[in-house]
Amino acid sequence: MKIVDFIRLILRHLGVLIFVPFLLALLVLILTLKPNLEYTSQTVLYTGLATGSSIEMDKTFNYFATNIAFDNLINIINSRETQEEVAVRLLATHLMLPEANPKYISKKIFDELSLKVPKDIYNYIEKGENKAGLQIDSLAVYNFLPPEINRYNYEKTVENLLTLMKSSSGNYIYELLNYEEDLHYSLKALSTIKASRINSSDLVKISYTVDDPGICQQTLEIYNAVCIKNYKKIKENRSDAVVKYFEEQLSLANKSLKKAEEKLLEFNKTHNIINYYEQSKAVAVVKEDMEVDYNNKKAQLAGTIASTKRLEEKLKVQDKIQKETYKILENKKLLGDINYQIAFHEGSLESKANELLLSKINDLEKQKEVINNELRESVDNIYSYQNSVEGVQLSKVLPDWMNSVVEADNLKAKIGVMDQQNRKFLEQYATYAPAGATIKRLEREISVSEQGYLELLHGLNLAKLKLQDNEMSSNIKSIDPPYYPLSANPTKRGLFIIAAAFLGGILTLGIILLMEYFDNTLRNTSRASKKLGLKSLGMLPKMVVDTLGVDIAFIQKRVIGIITQNIVQYLDKNASKKAVKTIIVFSTRKKEGKTVVAGNIARTLKAEGKKVVLLNYDSEPEPINQQIKYPFLNKILGYPDSRIDRTNPFLSEVSSYLDNSEYFSYTINNQFIDAKDYSEMLEQNNISLNYNPDFVIIELPALIYNNYPLSLIDNADLGILVCRSNRVWSDADKSAMSNLLTTSASKINFILNGVHIDEMESVLGELPKERSKFRARLKTIFKFQFFSNSQI
Repeated sequence: MKIVDFIRLILRHLGVLIFVPFLLALLVLILTLKPNLEYTSQTVLYTGLATGSSIEMDKTFNYFATNIAFDNLINIINSRETQEEVAVRLLATHLMLPEANPKYISKKIFDELSLKVPKDIYNYIEKGENKAGLQIDSLAVYNFLPPEINRYNYEKTVENLLTLMKSSSGNYIYELLNYEEDLHYSLKALSTIKASRINSSDLVKISYTVDDPGICQQTLEIYNAVCIKNYKKIKENRSDAVVKYFEEQLSLANKSLKKAEEKLLEFNKTHNIINYYEQSKAVAVVKEDMEVDYNNKKAQLAGTIASTKRLEEKLKVQDKIQKETYKILENKKLLGDINYQIAFHEGSLESKANELLLSKINDLEKQKEVINNELRESVDNIYSYQNSVEGVQLSKVLPDWMNSVVEADNLKAKIGVMDQQNRKFLEQYATYAPAGATIKRLEREISVSEQGYLELLHGLNLAKLKLQDNEMSSNIKSIDPPYYPLSANPTKRGLFIIAAAFLGGILTLGIILLMEYFDNTLRNTSRASKKLGLKSLGMLPKMVVDTLGVDIAFIQKRVIGIITQNIVQYLDKNASKKAVKTIIVFSTRKKEGKTVVAGNIARTLKAEGKKVVLLNYDSEPEPINQQIKYPFLNKILGYPDSRIDRTNPFLSEVSSYLDNSEYFSYTINNQFIDAKDYSEMLEQNNISLNYNPDFVIIELPALIYNNYPLSLIDNADLGILVCRSNRVWSDADKSAMSNLLTTSASKINFILNGVHIDEMESVLGELPKERSKFRARLKTIFKFQFFSNSQI
């Protein structure tokens, strides 16, 4: 929904949105004409629960303990036993008053109490004197009694009434306290007393609201006294049994700890142990260093043995050197012979050329080359035998071999000594291992005993501290006594009225938006096009009595002109070249406005100079049901008069603007179903024309209730479906249109009739209406058209 549509919707229902909240506010105003005045008083108690000595010693522990203590105190304040005693004491105070005293009870409530209390209850009121001089310690905190009431008699009266209340559930006192109707003495009334801790302080605030200021103050005074007495009673009943328990357990834990320490001392003396952990650590360090040295020497010995073997292998190549030397001498001798033969043959070749000599010389050269290669290979081998891989000469290998043999023997001797030391360390480890386990066990025993001793000592300290805190925290004091409320609490009457008006407006707006959301009517051309699946020729406004200042005559004339123009354009574009254009006007239901739409289209075409024939079916006109008077409620709610304006020229009879030769009626019979075009319909009804029309407009009866000539619609140039905007397009309508849409969907358009006047803005823009400058400016703001009136 656009913001303009939303504003339009609000303005349309503005009367309801104002009337309903006003009505609800007026109703609340009437219901609260005589509000019950209420008075509130409060008192503040100092508890000392959050600043005890234990808070400083153990904050984590006592944080929760403090919260629990406050919870306990508040539970005592709200307990049924406390409320019962407060109610009985308040009742006893009022019953013992000789007359009404506004400081304690108003005259009205005092008189009501005197009337409803049975006479036999007064027999429980003590009237004697404390001749024996009995001391009543509990009265030390009761400073709330009127001076005319004797404290001893008061305490005896309270005792008598409490005994009576507890005797059975059928006595008056029990019924009074448990009746929910009583506003002052019932447990339900006293349960409205609110007790709460003030932030994280030592203070507890108690407040009470009731319809009498004297009772309000008096109730809180009694509440303070009863709560202090009950809390002290609970604290004083606690004994020091917890402290004695911790002292006994601490003595046993001390003996167990000393016994465990003596065991450890005796074990150390037996095994000559001064400090087991330092001694075992020193032995472990020396052994670890010796193992590292031992492993290094083992690795060094293995390396020395390996190098000795390698040197010995190098010393075995002397035989190979002699063989290669012999081979060199043989090859040198052979090479000399070959050189001699080559020189001899070359000399012969200079004197006489011979191919055989050349061949021999070549063979000798090849042999010479082979021998030279063998000589070089033998020389290389001798060099490699006489030198190591690293390039060291063989003559230097022998001293290295001697050094390796000596070093290996030296390492073997050292390793032997270290083996003896390892055996001694193993013997020492065999002694230390069981001693370590035993010392660990004894130390654990000492640790457990010591931890138990410390826990018990800590518990004893906490128990003593808790006992001291209980003695200190039981001294609850009232640092802010209840005050006498001089003025009543401000009522929430105005707030209720505003809330009623606000909720009424929200509820009404919600209902309006809900109705708008679930509105499934055709309403306007855009929504109708989606539901019908057809193109729109236009829409016509509803002709009502109150048009809200809109020039409805201009709108009707302009809209029917636009519809006629759309019809002519459609026919010029899509129709055949027939001289006479046939237009079928129909609807699926009755009272859709077909006759009015067809007649005004014919009137507009005639005004444009066209020759028109209007054919309407012969039927009795159905009366239009309309309210005689404008509903009074609609006037109050600000709705315009929505009755049909029967005097509107748009609704005038066809005979007022068409000649008798331009409109005719036809009969619906068996022949009507077989009609294929307008000429057959004229022949069936014996109608003759004295001119050739340009347009023939045929109105068909409602499709749901009557049969229709399908061939006539197929052969027509245009079909116009007329629908009311305020109805839903149902399955029956879809079924009635299904056959037509199958054969003639491209020829059928629709006109929406009876739309709300505001919907015409989508066709004509801003409607011609008298508006104030403020309203016109407000409308442009909501439409975000701030410069719409600016000229170019």
